[in-house]
Amino acid sequence: MSARRLTALLWAINLSAISASMFVYLYLAQHAYHALGSLLVSELVLVAPLVMPVLLAFQLNQVAARVGPRKLLFAANAAGACCCAVLFLATDLGTVSVLLGAAVVGALDALQRVARIVAIKRYFSAQDVRHTVPLTLTAQFVAGALAGAMLAFFPGRLTLAGAAIATTVLMGLAATCALRLPRPVPDAADAERTAASLAHAVALLRRTPALRDSLLGFVLLGACFQGFYNLSRVALPAHHLGLPGTFHLGVLQIIASLAAVSGALAYSALCRHQRAPGLAVVTPVCAIAMLAACELPGVAASFASYFVFFFCFELAFFRLQGDIVLATPPADMPLVATLQYALVYAGLMLTGGVGALLIGPIGLSGTALCLALGYFLGQALLRWLARRVATPASVRPTLPEP
Repeated sequence: MSARRLTALLWAINLSAISASMFVYLYLAQHAYHALGSLLVSELVLVAPLVMPVLLAFQLNQVAARVGPRKLLFAANAAGACCCAVLFLATDLGTVSVLLGAAVVGALDALQRVARIVAIKRYFSAQDVRHTVPLTLTAQFVAGALAGAMLAFFPGRLTLAGAAIATTVLMGLAATCALRLPRPVPDAADAERTAASLAHAVALLRRTPALRDSLLGFVLLGACFQGFYNLSRVALPAHHLGLPGTFHLGVLQIIASLAAVSGALAYSALCRHQRAPGLAVVTPVCAIAMLAACELPGVAASFASYFVFFFCFELAFFRLQGDIVLATPPADMPLVATLQYALVYAGLMLTGGVGALLIGPIGLSGTALCLALGYFLGQALLRWLARRVATPASVRPTLPEP
């Protein structure tokens, strides 16, 4: 099968599966807020998908290591379709069922994300990886807009039956596309796989400096800049700009989606010409635009800066994601993918909690400044640690004995 057709299939799987998952989260969060009258349960619904990959990191890896990406993508989407049908048609959507449904869909979503990274590593050559990763992930950003469009039927016009049909059809489409993927030919990586453990992961990072540096940099980037994105989706239009209603919240989401797709396409084009952008240029511009979005007066200037912020974030994101895939041995791709998502989601929960506490006393601008400083200080620390690990102990300066 040609690389172009493979990319199209993975794109369709991404679009369908992520649209369905995001729709479930948003629908259940809206239901918890309006029908159950609980803001806490509504927030917990959105947190559940972040918690599951952290709690089940090595369990998800065990599944991904034993089942090929084709079978895993099919099974996860088929199970997701059944779960959505039961959730919306055969369950009383009370507090327990809402939280449990979000958690189960979140676990299946995490399993699919791991399988998609493993599929890219398995199906594509090294020279195709860098531009394949952003092209397949553009579906993720389109999915956000599609889920939001479906939820535009609120309030009251989207029934439980409609929600069941929408989610099961989308996940069924993803499962069907997964069956169209070629059967991977078993290779040496299949025989080399060992049981995943924290000790094995640490040993892998120690003996693969390129992977260690890319993975830690990816986690730091996601925690700080994507953490700001999560905080700002509501806080920027409502808290900073003081805009009434929900119209501008939707506009900001559209701007973020457009910036993400533009960044993915730009990165893919640059990689085809072997001109991948450097982090030393992209991340400072990203930080400056992030701060400008919080400081510039007026909707147009603030939202334009936000576009630049998210565009640059995506360039850095895809650079590090490509570095991770290329530096990972094929046998360890399931372990690295699960570890990557677990660490990033843990970082997002940390910055989300800290940021929520900071926005009140110091405002969104002060919170953005703290996150930007945290990123660059973290980068400096990672570079120092990398130099220290690379320097043999025998040549490190030592204090004279007394």
